[in-house]
Amino acid sequence: MFGKWIERVKRNGKNSADAGLLGQYLDAVCAKYVDRYKEMIGLDDKRPGTYDSALDVDALDVLAQLVMAEMGIPNADLAAARAYLSILIENEHLPLQNQLNADELGALRDLLFSYFGGSDAVNDRGAEVLELIEHKFTSGCFSQAKILLQIFETNHETRQNNERNLYYEEMIMRIDGVRSANVSGISKELVDAACADDAPDEAILAAFDACASNANIHFDLFLRDLNEEARWKDAIAPLSQNVQNYILEYVPVVRWRQLGTLKEPLINQINRHMVFESLRRYVQQKLRMCYFILLASGITGYEWFIYAFTNWSRDIFNVDVREIFPVLHRLALVDGMCLQEVLDVTLERYYGPAMNDIVLDAYELDKAFRESVRFILQTDMSMFPMGYYNFGDFLLDRILPFPYEDPYFACRLHLLM
Repeated sequence: MFGKWIERVKRNGKNSADAGLLGQYLDAVCAKYVDRYKEMIGLDDKRPGTYDSALDVDALDVLAQLVMAEMGIPNADLAAARAYLSILIENEHLPLQNQLNADELGALRDLLFSYFGGSDAVNDRGAEVLELIEHKFTSGCFSQAKILLQIFETNHETRQNNERNLYYEEMIMRIDGVRSANVSGISKELVDAACADDAPDEAILAAFDACASNANIHFDLFLRDLNEEARWKDAIAPLSQNVQNYILEYVPVVRWRQLGTLKEPLINQINRHMVFESLRRYVQQKLRMCYFILLASGITGYEWFIYAFTNWSRDIFNVDVREIFPVLHRLALVDGMCLQEVLDVTLERYYGPAMNDIVLDAYELDKAFRESVRFILQTDMSMFPMGYYNFGDFLLDRILPFPYEDPYFACRLHLLM
Protein backbone atom coordinates (compact mmCIF):
# COMPACT_ATOMS: atom_id res chain seq x y z
CA MET A 1 0.00 0.00 0.00
CA PHE A 2 1.04 3.56 -0.69
CA GLY A 3 4.86 3.43 -0.78
CA LYS A 4 6.37 5.09 -3.86
CA TRP A 5 4.24 6.61 -6.59
CA ILE A 6 1.77 4.04 -7.90
CA GLU A 7 0.23 4.45 -11.31
CA ARG A 8 -3.44 5.36 -11.20
CA VAL A 9 -5.76 2.37 -11.24
CA LYS A 10 -8.60 2.11 -13.73
CA ARG A 11 -11.66 -0.21 -13.62
CA ASN A 12 -13.79 -3.03 -14.94
CA GLY A 13 -17.41 -3.74 -15.61
CA LYS A 14 -19.67 -6.77 -15.22
CA ASN A 15 -22.49 -8.09 -17.31
CA SER A 16 -24.83 -8.08 -14.33
CA ALA A 17 -26.87 -5.86 -12.06
CA ASP A 18 -23.51 -4.60 -10.78
CA ALA A 19 -22.68 -2.97 -14.13
CA GLY A 20 -23.30 0.41 -15.70
CA LEU A 21 -24.18 0.76 -19.37
CA LEU A 22 -20.66 0.04 -20.62
CA GLY A 23 -20.18 -2.87 -18.21
CA GLN A 24 -23.19 -4.64 -19.66
CA TYR A 25 -21.33 -5.08 -22.94
CA LEU A 26 -17.80 -5.82 -21.76
CA ASP A 27 -18.26 -9.57 -21.32
CA ALA A 28 -19.08 -10.00 -25.01
CA VAL A 29 -16.33 -7.56 -26.02
CA CYS A 30 -13.74 -9.42 -23.96
CA ALA A 31 -14.41 -12.68 -25.80
CA LYS A 32 -14.05 -11.02 -29.23
CA TYR A 33 -11.21 -8.62 -28.56
CA VAL A 34 -8.16 -10.59 -29.73
CA ASP A 35 -9.80 -11.81 -32.94
CA ARG A 36 -10.86 -8.28 -33.83
CA TYR A 37 -7.41 -6.92 -33.02
CA LYS A 38 -5.72 -9.49 -35.25
CA GLU A 39 -8.18 -8.71 -38.01
CA MET A 40 -7.40 -4.99 -37.85
CA ILE A 41 -3.63 -5.49 -38.12
CA GLY A 42 -4.00 -8.13 -40.83
CA LEU A 43 -2.67 -11.13 -38.91
CA ASP A 44 -4.18 -14.57 -38.55
CA ASP A 45 -3.57 -17.71 -36.53
CA LYS A 46 -1.18 -19.09 -39.16
CA ARG A 47 1.42 -16.46 -38.26
CA PRO A 48 3.19 -17.36 -35.02
CA GLY A 49 4.10 -15.09 -32.11
CA THR A 50 2.33 -12.35 -30.21
CA TYR A 51 0.50 -9.48 -31.81
CA ASP A 52 1.82 -5.97 -31.42
CA SER A 53 0.43 -2.63 -32.56
CA ALA A 54 3.37 -1.87 -34.83
CA LEU A 55 1.04 -1.44 -37.78
CA ASP A 56 -0.48 1.73 -36.32
CA VAL A 57 -3.52 0.11 -34.70
CA ASP A 58 -4.57 1.68 -31.41
CA ALA A 59 -5.89 -0.89 -28.94
CA LEU A 60 -8.61 1.53 -27.83
CA ASP A 61 -9.80 1.86 -31.45
CA VAL A 62 -10.50 -1.87 -31.36
CA LEU A 63 -12.30 -1.56 -28.03
CA ALA A 64 -14.40 1.36 -29.24
CA GLN A 65 -15.48 -0.43 -32.42
CA LEU A 66 -16.41 -3.59 -30.54
CA VAL A 67 -18.41 -1.69 -27.93
CA MET A 68 -20.29 0.22 -30.62
CA ALA A 69 -21.05 -3.03 -32.46
CA GLU A 70 -22.40 -4.63 -29.28
CA MET A 71 -24.60 -1.55 -28.80
CA GLY A 72 -26.05 -2.05 -32.25
CA ILE A 73 -23.99 0.65 -33.99
CA PRO A 74 -21.69 -1.26 -36.38
CA ASN A 75 -19.30 0.63 -38.66
CA ALA A 76 -19.52 3.73 -36.44
CA ASP A 77 -17.31 6.71 -37.22
CA LEU A 78 -14.09 5.94 -35.34
CA ALA A 79 -13.57 9.44 -33.94
CA ALA A 80 -17.12 9.53 -32.61
CA ALA A 81 -16.78 6.00 -31.23
CA ARG A 82 -13.57 6.87 -29.38
CA ALA A 83 -15.11 10.02 -27.92
CA TYR A 84 -18.20 8.12 -26.79
CA LEU A 85 -16.08 5.32 -25.32
CA SER A 86 -14.20 7.84 -23.16
CA ILE A 87 -17.53 9.12 -21.84
CA LEU A 88 -18.75 5.60 -21.12
CA ILE A 89 -15.55 4.80 -19.19
CA GLU A 90 -15.76 8.01 -17.13
CA ASN A 91 -19.39 7.28 -16.37
CA GLU A 92 -18.59 3.70 -15.35
CA HIS A 93 -16.19 4.95 -12.67
CA LEU A 94 -19.10 6.45 -10.70
CA PRO A 95 -21.23 4.57 -8.13
CA LEU A 96 -23.89 2.65 -10.00
CA GLN A 97 -26.79 4.86 -8.89
CA ASN A 98 -24.81 8.03 -9.61
CA GLN A 99 -24.15 7.17 -13.26
CA LEU A 100 -25.79 8.81 -16.24
CA ASN A 101 -28.63 6.60 -17.38
CA ALA A 102 -29.12 5.11 -20.84
CA ASP A 103 -31.32 7.98 -22.07
CA GLU A 104 -28.85 10.63 -20.87
CA LEU A 105 -25.92 8.80 -22.44
CA GLY A 106 -28.00 8.43 -25.59
CA ALA A 107 -28.34 12.22 -25.79
CA LEU A 108 -24.55 12.52 -25.59
CA ARG A 109 -24.09 9.83 -28.21
CA ASP A 110 -26.51 11.53 -30.60
CA LEU A 111 -24.68 14.84 -30.19
CA LEU A 112 -21.27 13.26 -30.83
CA PHE A 113 -22.40 11.33 -33.88
CA SER A 114 -24.20 14.40 -35.26
CA TYR A 115 -21.06 16.50 -34.80
CA PHE A 116 -18.61 14.03 -36.34
CA GLY A 117 -21.09 13.18 -39.09
CA GLY A 118 -21.64 16.82 -40.02
CA SER A 119 -25.39 16.57 -39.36
CA ASP A 120 -27.64 19.64 -39.43
CA ALA A 121 -29.17 18.33 -36.18
CA VAL A 122 -26.04 19.11 -34.15
CA ASN A 123 -27.44 22.39 -32.75
CA ASP A 124 -30.66 20.72 -31.59
CA ARG A 125 -28.72 17.85 -30.01
CA GLY A 126 -26.40 20.34 -28.32
CA ALA A 127 -29.33 22.27 -26.85
CA GLU A 128 -30.70 19.04 -25.36
CA VAL A 129 -27.38 18.26 -23.68
CA LEU A 130 -27.00 21.81 -22.34
CA GLU A 131 -30.45 21.54 -20.78
CA LEU A 132 -29.38 18.25 -19.19
CA ILE A 133 -26.22 19.88 -17.82
CA GLU A 134 -28.28 22.61 -16.16
CA HIS A 135 -30.44 19.96 -14.53
CA LYS A 136 -27.38 18.14 -13.19
CA PHE A 137 -25.98 21.37 -11.74
CA THR A 138 -29.19 22.21 -9.90
CA SER A 139 -29.49 18.61 -8.65
CA GLY A 140 -25.95 18.59 -7.25
CA CYS A 141 -24.84 15.79 -9.58
CA PHE A 142 -21.45 17.34 -10.22
CA SER A 143 -19.60 14.24 -11.43
CA GLN A 144 -22.28 13.75 -14.07
CA ALA A 145 -22.17 17.43 -15.02
CA LYS A 146 -18.40 17.20 -15.43
CA ILE A 147 -18.75 14.31 -17.88
CA LEU A 148 -21.38 16.17 -19.88
CA LEU A 149 -19.41 19.42 -19.97
CA GLN A 150 -16.34 17.75 -21.49
CA ILE A 151 -18.08 17.67 -24.86
CA PHE A 152 -18.15 21.47 -24.98
CA GLU A 153 -14.58 22.07 -23.77
CA THR A 154 -13.22 23.09 -27.17
CA ASN A 155 -10.66 25.54 -25.76
CA HIS A 156 -8.74 26.30 -22.59
CA GLU A 157 -10.91 29.23 -21.51
CA THR A 158 -14.10 27.17 -21.73
CA ARG A 159 -12.56 24.32 -19.79
CA GLN A 160 -11.26 26.69 -17.12
CA ASN A 161 -14.63 28.40 -16.74
CA ASN A 162 -16.53 25.11 -16.54
CA GLU A 163 -14.11 23.71 -13.99
CA ARG A 164 -14.36 26.76 -11.73
CA ASN A 165 -18.17 26.76 -11.86
CA LEU A 166 -18.22 23.07 -10.93
CA TYR A 167 -15.75 23.67 -8.12
CA TYR A 168 -17.68 26.54 -6.52
CA GLU A 169 -21.04 24.81 -6.80
CA GLU A 170 -19.68 21.55 -5.38
CA MET A 171 -18.03 23.22 -2.39
CA ILE A 172 -21.17 25.24 -1.63
CA MET A 173 -23.21 22.04 -1.75
CA ARG A 174 -20.77 20.27 0.57
CA ILE A 175 -21.04 23.04 3.16
CA ASP A 176 -24.81 23.56 2.88
CA GLY A 177 -25.78 20.05 1.77
CA VAL A 178 -29.15 18.52 2.61
CA ARG A 179 -29.23 16.36 5.69
CA SER A 180 -30.49 12.82 5.69
CA ALA A 181 -34.10 12.54 6.85
CA ASN A 182 -36.37 9.92 8.41
CA VAL A 183 -33.50 7.79 9.68
CA SER A 184 -34.99 4.76 11.40
CA GLY A 185 -34.74 1.04 11.59
CA ILE A 186 -31.01 0.71 12.33
CA SER A 187 -31.47 -1.43 15.40
CA LYS A 188 -29.22 -1.36 18.44
CA GLU A 189 -28.59 -5.06 17.93
CA LEU A 190 -27.22 -4.47 14.43
CA VAL A 191 -25.03 -1.61 15.63
CA ASP A 192 -23.69 -3.52 18.63
CA ALA A 193 -22.88 -6.58 16.53
CA ALA A 194 -21.05 -4.52 13.90
CA CYS A 195 -19.08 -2.52 16.47
CA ALA A 196 -17.76 -5.50 18.40
CA ASP A 197 -13.98 -5.89 18.42
CA ASP A 198 -14.17 -9.15 16.46
CA ALA A 199 -17.23 -8.32 14.37
CA PRO A 200 -17.42 -10.52 11.25
CA ASP A 201 -17.96 -9.00 7.82
CA GLU A 202 -21.55 -10.25 7.82
CA ALA A 203 -22.43 -8.18 10.90
CA ILE A 204 -20.80 -5.03 9.51
CA LEU A 205 -22.50 -5.42 6.14
CA ALA A 206 -25.88 -6.01 7.79
CA ALA A 207 -25.57 -2.69 9.63
CA PHE A 208 -24.40 -0.84 6.52
CA ASP A 209 -27.23 -2.38 4.50
CA ALA A 210 -29.62 -0.89 7.06
CA CYS A 211 -27.96 2.52 6.55
CA ALA A 212 -28.53 2.16 2.82
CA SER A 213 -32.13 1.00 2.96
CA ASN A 214 -33.33 3.25 5.80
CA ALA A 215 -31.26 6.40 5.32
CA ASN A 216 -30.01 6.26 1.72
CA ILE A 217 -26.44 6.36 3.04
CA HIS A 218 -23.98 4.08 1.22
CA PHE A 219 -20.30 3.34 1.71
CA ASP A 220 -18.09 2.53 -1.29
CA LEU A 221 -14.54 1.58 -2.21
CA PHE A 222 -12.83 2.26 -5.55
CA LEU A 223 -12.28 -1.28 -6.85
CA ARG A 224 -12.26 -3.54 -9.83
CA ASP A 225 -13.66 -7.05 -9.82
CA LEU A 226 -10.70 -9.45 -9.65
CA ASN A 227 -12.61 -12.17 -11.51
CA GLU A 228 -13.28 -9.81 -14.40
CA GLU A 229 -9.68 -8.66 -14.39
CA ALA A 230 -8.44 -12.26 -14.58
CA ARG A 231 -10.79 -12.98 -17.48
CA TRP A 232 -9.50 -9.99 -19.45
CA LYS A 233 -5.90 -10.96 -18.77
CA ASP A 234 -6.51 -14.48 -20.05
CA ALA A 235 -8.40 -13.24 -23.10
CA ILE A 236 -5.72 -10.80 -24.28
CA ALA A 237 -2.70 -12.94 -23.35
CA PRO A 238 -1.80 -13.54 -27.06
CA LEU A 239 -1.11 -9.81 -27.50
CA SER A 240 2.19 -8.14 -26.69
CA GLN A 241 2.81 -7.09 -23.10
CA ASN A 242 2.72 -3.42 -24.08
CA VAL A 243 -0.72 -3.81 -25.64
CA GLN A 244 -1.95 -5.82 -22.66
CA ASN A 245 -0.78 -3.18 -20.21
CA TYR A 246 -2.37 -0.43 -22.27
CA ILE A 247 -5.81 -2.01 -22.59
CA LEU A 248 -5.85 -3.10 -18.93
CA GLU A 249 -5.54 0.53 -17.89
CA TYR A 250 -9.11 0.97 -19.13
CA VAL A 251 -10.89 -2.38 -18.85
CA PRO A 252 -12.24 -3.90 -16.83
CA VAL A 253 -13.34 -0.49 -15.52
CA VAL A 254 -12.55 0.41 -11.91
CA ARG A 255 -15.59 1.76 -10.08
CA TRP A 256 -16.92 2.96 -6.77
CA ARG A 257 -18.56 -0.20 -5.47
CA GLN A 258 -20.76 -0.47 -2.41
CA LEU A 259 -19.35 -2.57 0.42
CA GLY A 260 -20.58 -6.13 0.03
CA THR A 261 -20.92 -6.02 -3.75
CA LEU A 262 -17.77 -8.07 -4.26
CA LYS A 263 -17.52 -11.41 -2.51
CA GLU A 264 -14.15 -11.16 -0.83
CA PRO A 265 -13.15 -10.22 2.75
CA LEU A 266 -13.71 -6.53 3.46
CA ILE A 267 -10.17 -6.04 4.72
CA ASN A 268 -8.86 -7.38 1.40
CA GLN A 269 -11.02 -4.91 -0.50
CA ILE A 270 -9.80 -2.08 1.74
CA ASN A 271 -6.22 -3.14 1.10
CA ARG A 272 -6.78 -2.95 -2.67
CA HIS A 273 -8.48 0.44 -2.35
CA MET A 274 -5.56 1.92 -0.41
CA VAL A 275 -3.25 2.65 -3.32
CA PHE A 276 -1.31 5.89 -3.62
CA GLU A 277 -4.08 7.50 -5.65
CA SER A 278 -6.44 7.09 -2.67
CA LEU A 279 -4.07 9.02 -0.43
CA ARG A 280 -3.54 11.64 -3.11
CA ARG A 281 -7.29 12.14 -3.58
CA TYR A 282 -7.77 12.35 0.20
CA VAL A 283 -5.18 15.09 0.73
CA GLN A 284 -6.29 16.98 -2.35
CA GLN A 285 -9.92 17.06 -1.24
CA LYS A 286 -8.89 18.78 1.99
CA LEU A 287 -6.75 21.22 0.02
CA ARG A 288 -9.71 21.98 -2.25
CA MET A 289 -11.99 22.72 0.71
CA CYS A 290 -9.40 24.87 2.47
CA TYR A 291 -8.84 26.94 -0.69
CA PHE A 292 -12.58 27.44 -1.11
CA ILE A 293 -12.98 28.72 2.46
CA LEU A 294 -10.08 31.12 1.92
CA LEU A 295 -11.72 32.46 -1.25
CA ALA A 296 -15.12 32.94 0.40
CA SER A 297 -16.08 36.49 1.30
CA GLY A 298 -17.00 37.29 4.88
CA ILE A 299 -17.21 34.92 7.85
CA THR A 300 -18.22 31.39 6.85
CA GLY A 301 -18.12 29.68 10.23
CA TYR A 302 -15.61 27.19 8.84
CA GLU A 303 -12.43 29.17 9.41
CA TRP A 304 -11.47 26.51 11.96
CA PHE A 305 -10.88 24.16 9.02
CA ILE A 306 -8.08 26.40 7.70
CA TYR A 307 -6.26 26.24 11.04
CA ALA A 308 -6.87 22.49 11.33
CA PHE A 309 -5.54 21.90 7.81
CA THR A 310 -2.52 24.10 8.54
CA ASN A 311 -1.60 22.17 11.69
CA TRP A 312 -2.29 18.81 10.08
CA SER A 313 -0.14 19.62 7.03
CA ARG A 314 2.73 20.64 9.31
CA ASP A 315 2.48 17.65 11.66
CA ILE A 316 1.88 14.88 9.09
CA PHE A 317 3.67 16.15 5.96
CA ASN A 318 6.08 18.81 7.26
CA VAL A 319 4.41 21.34 4.96
CA ASP A 320 4.01 25.04 5.71
CA VAL A 321 0.62 25.94 4.25
CA ARG A 322 1.56 29.62 4.24
CA GLU A 323 3.84 28.85 1.30
CA ILE A 324 1.21 26.95 -0.65
CA PHE A 325 -1.76 29.22 -1.15
CA PRO A 326 0.06 32.20 -2.67
CA VAL A 327 1.56 29.81 -5.23
CA LEU A 328 -1.78 28.08 -5.83
CA HIS A 329 -3.56 31.40 -6.25
CA ARG A 330 -0.96 32.73 -8.68
CA LEU A 331 -1.03 29.60 -10.84
CA ALA A 332 -4.84 29.63 -10.97
CA LEU A 333 -5.54 33.31 -11.49
CA VAL A 334 -2.39 34.90 -12.88
CA ASP A 335 -0.92 32.06 -14.94
CA GLY A 336 -4.38 30.90 -16.01
CA MET A 337 -3.90 27.20 -15.27
CA CYS A 338 -6.97 25.02 -14.75
CA LEU A 339 -7.72 24.35 -11.10
CA GLN A 340 -7.14 20.59 -11.28
CA GLU A 341 -3.73 21.14 -12.88
CA VAL A 342 -2.89 23.64 -10.15
CA LEU A 343 -3.92 21.21 -7.42
CA ASP A 344 -1.89 18.41 -9.01
CA VAL A 345 1.24 20.56 -9.26
CA THR A 346 0.84 21.92 -5.73
CA LEU A 347 0.20 18.51 -4.21
CA GLU A 348 3.18 16.87 -5.89
CA ARG A 349 5.55 19.74 -5.10
CA TYR A 350 4.70 20.16 -1.41
CA TYR A 351 3.07 16.94 -0.20
CA GLY A 352 4.54 14.38 -2.60
CA PRO A 353 7.81 13.58 -0.77
CA ALA A 354 6.09 12.83 2.56
CA MET A 355 3.19 10.97 0.92
CA ASN A 356 5.65 8.68 -0.86
CA ASP A 357 7.09 7.62 2.50
CA ILE A 358 3.77 6.61 4.10
CA VAL A 359 3.44 2.85 4.53
CA LEU A 360 0.62 0.98 6.27
CA ASP A 361 0.83 -2.34 8.06
CA ALA A 362 -1.98 -4.87 8.42
CA TYR A 363 -2.61 -4.10 12.09
CA GLU A 364 -2.91 -0.36 11.48
CA LEU A 365 -5.31 -0.88 8.59
CA ASP A 366 -7.55 -3.28 10.54
CA LYS A 367 -7.59 -0.92 13.53
CA ALA A 368 -8.63 2.01 11.34
CA PHE A 369 -11.29 -0.17 9.72
CA ARG A 370 -12.87 -1.07 13.08
CA GLU A 371 -12.69 2.51 14.36
CA SER A 372 -14.32 3.83 11.19
CA VAL A 373 -17.21 1.36 11.48
CA ARG A 374 -17.80 2.51 15.07
CA PHE A 375 -17.64 6.19 14.16
CA ILE A 376 -20.20 5.78 11.38
CA LEU A 377 -22.66 3.55 13.24
CA GLN A 378 -22.42 5.25 16.63
CA THR A 379 -22.91 8.71 15.10
CA ASP A 380 -26.23 10.47 14.70
CA MET A 381 -26.99 9.29 11.17
CA SER A 382 -29.24 12.29 10.57
CA MET A 383 -26.03 14.32 10.41
CA PHE A 384 -24.95 12.44 7.27
CA PRO A 385 -26.09 13.95 3.96
CA MET A 386 -27.77 11.30 1.84
CA GLY A 387 -25.63 9.69 -0.84
CA TYR A 388 -22.52 7.62 -1.51
CA TYR A 389 -19.37 7.93 0.59
CA ASN A 390 -15.70 7.15 0.10
CA PHE A 391 -15.31 4.65 2.94
CA GLY A 392 -11.52 4.67 2.56
CA ASP A 393 -11.38 8.34 3.57
CA PHE A 394 -12.93 7.53 6.94
CA LEU A 395 -10.01 5.14 7.51
CA LEU A 396 -7.47 7.74 6.46
CA ASP A 397 -8.97 10.17 8.97
CA ARG A 398 -7.82 7.72 11.63
CA ILE A 399 -4.50 6.71 10.10
CA LEU A 400 -3.53 10.37 9.51
CA PRO A 401 -5.58 11.96 12.33
CA PHE A 402 -7.23 15.17 11.18
CA PRO A 403 -8.26 17.58 13.98
CA TYR A 404 -11.91 18.20 13.02
CA GLU A 405 -13.56 20.78 15.26
CA ASP A 406 -16.84 19.40 13.93
CA PRO A 407 -16.50 15.62 13.40
CA TYR A 408 -19.57 15.63 11.15
CA PHE A 409 -17.72 17.85 8.69
CA ALA A 410 -15.80 14.73 7.64
CA CYS A 411 -19.04 13.36 6.22
CA ARG A 412 -19.35 16.36 3.91
CA LEU A 413 -15.79 15.92 2.65
CA HIS A 414 -16.11 12.19 2.03
CA LEU A 415 -19.40 12.36 0.13
CA LEU A 416 -19.04 11.33 -3.52
CA MET A 417 -20.64 14.03 -5.65
